[in-house]
This record gives sequence, structure tokens and C-alpha cells, in this order.
Amino acid sequence: MTGEITRALLYPPAKLYQLGVRARLALYENKIFKINRLSAPVISIGNLTVGGTGKTPCVAFIAALLRDACHDVAILSRGYKRESEGRIEVSNGKEILSGPRESGDEPYLLAQSCPGVRVVVDRDRYQAGKWLIERAPVSVFILDDGFQHLQLARDLNLLLVDATESLEEAEIIPLGRLREPLAGIQRSDAVIVTRSDQLFDRRLLERTITKYSRRTIPVLYAYHEITHLRRLDNQEKCETSSFSNDQVAALSGVARPERFIDDLRRLGMRVVLRRDFPDHHRYSHQEFDEVVVAALAAGAQALITTEKDATNLPVEVLKSSRLPVFVAKMEFRWEDEEALKSLLQSVFIRRS
Repeated sequence: MTGEITRALLYPPAKLYQLGVRARLALYENKIFKINRLSAPVISIGNLTVGGTGKTPCVAFIAALLRDACHDVAILSRGYKRESEGRIEVSNGKEILSGPRESGDEPYLLAQSCPGVRVVVDRDRYQAGKWLIERAPVSVFILDDGFQHLQLARDLNLLLVDATESLEEAEIIPLGRLREPLAGIQRSDAVIVTRSDQLFDRRLLERTITKYSRRTIPVLYAYHEITHLRRLDNQEKCETSSFSNDQVAALSGVARPERFIDDLRRLGMRVVLRRDFPDHHRYSHQEFDEVVVAALAAGAQALITTEKDATNLPVEVLKSSRLPVFVAKMEFRWEDEEALKSLLQSVFIRRS
């Protein structure tokens, strides 16, 4: 009964939110709101839901792939939950110029993960792109979390969908995690299904995508893999196999913490303590110390955290931690990487 009451209370704001989203989309579709185009191709990577689809590892993979193909790559990001205003150049491709608090944890992580790639944060991605083109060679922009950023025209619109979430049952905020109705799928040029190594109904998912896309679009399958762990106080790289059957504590401030726990358990780790914080959480000294004390009391031999969380930990306490702290290095894997490369190459063929 409590659930029914809660749903009844949330239904009106959900409908109002949905009406607002539809109105905004209509204003762009009818060219009442202006859509700006940059002189270099734009590849947008985003999702329909709030967090949890693996967008950041996907952006990092595609940026590195294009960089290694000799493109001058720049990532444009909003810099969600950063403690700064205006435009911030996170990386000039040679060095990182700002920290996670000024740039936001995800743009900072992208700058760390993609040496040789420029990263700029700005609420106005079009102006940021223009600013960068005037100062540096850019042959392709990647629009981070750009599916709903309709102010900027894109040459390729990539939509990420989590294989373990039922699209048919998804609901709009605040009843569910959808940022916009499923009809938004029709704006995508391709769908990337993440966590495709998990059990899911592939036929049903593809049928749902076809239903809402209203045309035939490529569907690519990908998954995440923890490739190794890195000790934060001395940067020592460790194989995941060395933690098999070890008792560990898990610390995370991500949208879907249960996914992180599942990943650790699949590697054979025994998670004796988990501490979940809100997405993008910045940890205080006291919070970190309390987690370490609880982990030691639970018998943990190490504290494992995510790459995003590592940027938000108080650096000065890591070296004095009574428990070794490791970050799990996550990488994107593809069922058909050649199909992805072909899709990306089509962007430059159309612009030539």
C-alpha cells in the first residue's frame, strides 16, 4: 500500500516533467530553438537514463580509438557537479591543467585516461568548441553526455542502453530513471548496448529499439571489464587474480553501486563490507577514516574503489591509510570492434 501511495504522489510531477521534456524537444524539432554546428565533426555519446550505463569508459575508448587513428580529438563536457563556473580547459592534450573539483570528476578522469586528447568543460558546448578551434587543431569533437544537449548539431548520435535494464518497463523521472520518453531513441544513429556479457533477452531489446527508432539502425554490443587494480599510495599495478578469494571492502559513489559489487564478486573477491555514497560524492577525511575503521573491523584485507571515486578521495590521507586502497581499472570491450570503427569512419566520409 505504501508503494501505491508513493507512486500516486509521484505521478503528477512525473507527467509535468514529461510534458516539459516533450515541449523542449518540439521547440528544437520545429527550429524555434537554434541548433548550432561546429566546423569539425561532432560525435555525441549519451543515454536516456540517469547514470549507470558506462558512458565515461565508452567516451574514453572512442576518444583513444580516434586519437590512435591520427585524429586531433577534443572532448566537450558539461562538468557535472564541478565547483567552478564558466569554461575550464581540463587538458590541452599534453598536460592536465585543472583538478577534479574545478573540472568535475568525470572530465578529469577522461583527461587522465586519454593522454593526447583535449578536454574542455562548459555549459555551452558550442561556444567551447568554437573557442578551442580558434586555439588548436581539432579534427573531431566528442560530446560527452550529449544526447539531450540539443543546442549542438552532431554528425553521429550514439545512444547507450544498459542490457540489464528493461526498456519496456522504464519510467520517466521521478517514477523511474528515464530522462525522456523512449521515443527519444529515434534521434539515435546507433545504439550501444552495454553490459552485454550479462544475461538478457537480446531479441526483446532489439525489438524495442526497432519499435521506437522507426528505422533500421546499427545495434552494437559492449561490456566492461576490470583489467587490473592500482594501489593508490604507490601506483603499483596488481593483477585481479591476486585478489581472488580475498576479503575486501568496496567503496563507491556511483549511480549503480550494485554493478560494482557484482564485478568484484565475479573476480572471486569476498566483499565483507560495502559503503555506497551518492553519485559524484566527494569524501571528507572523516568519512574516509570511518570506512577504513569499519573495513578493518569486518576483516577486509584491502579497500577497493572505482576510478571516478578515486578522483574524489582526500589525497593526503591515502598514504597514511591503515588499509591499502586500490582503484579498479575498468575498460570497454566490444563484440564487434570493426563495426564500431566503420561507424566512426562514416562520419569523416560524410564530411569530406
